[in-house]
Amino acid sequence: MDVSNQAGSDPRVLRLVRPSVVVLCGPAGCGKSTFAAKHFRPTQVISSDRCRALVCDDERDQRFQDQAFALLDFILDLRLDLNRLCVVDSTAITQAARRSLLERARRHGVPCVAMVFDVSLESCLAHDRERTRTVGSAVVERQYQVFQQVKTGIGQEGFEQVVVLREEDIEKAQVEVAFRPVMDRTGAFAATRHARPFERRAPRHAPRPSESGPGPAGKEGSPPPATGATGDPGSPVVATHDPAGGPATPDRDKAPGKVMASAQRSGGNGSR
Repeated sequence: MDVSNQAGSDPRVLRLVRPSVVVLCGPAGCGKSTFAAKHFRPTQVISSDRCRALVCDDERDQRFQDQAFALLDFILDLRLDLNRLCVVDSTAITQAARRSLLERARRHGVPCVAMVFDVSLESCLAHDRERTRTVGSAVVERQYQVFQQVKTGIGQEGFEQVVVLREEDIEKAQVEVAFRPVMDRTGAFAATRHARPFERRAPRHAPRPSESGPGPAGKEGSPPPATGATGDPGSPVVATHDPAGGPATPDRDKAPGKVMASAQRSGGNGSR
């Protein structure tokens, strides 16, 4: 195991700080998800497969990559705003993918660590065959070849730390996380400075009978346009704030005029 910037330390112990971004790098089947599940909390791991499943119900559907990674970036930003550890579980086999995560960590002022899984192609293929949902040997082999061409240059990409995990190291490795909150120039927690409210959309209403007819072949009928507090498609959604400081929630029991007045009295305008 090659652990940079940890000279004199036990090579089996990986020392990380919170908040930070940990980027797991390697082809499918190399053991990234298994390693993450063993050493990190489920809430600390942001999986691109999970994000893809959340946006389109199928983690293998590659047509919605943009939407899946938009969700991943959104979760990453929210967690870093709150001084949380973020372990990104995606292949990250291209420099562009790693650079995007590295730049996001820089914007938040937190360290970014690359964990490189240096595992043989045979092991990757064997692990993929053991999965409930396989990606297939062709995909594994293609990702493996791409990763072999770029992995030696990861150390020059600007990561604060690069950890190379070989097959004999993965089972022996231990992870320690130290809390070092990001502070601003005044000495206050940066999480307080970055915290920001965000708008919650009103719940989608059931489609009217005339709007629920069959759509294109193989697709459901189109839902009705989103409506705001006044019931008009173009009107903004108005949310009221909990006096105890809770999240903004749509007020469904008040008339439109009263909803707007309530939002104005509480100072909430639903904007970010």
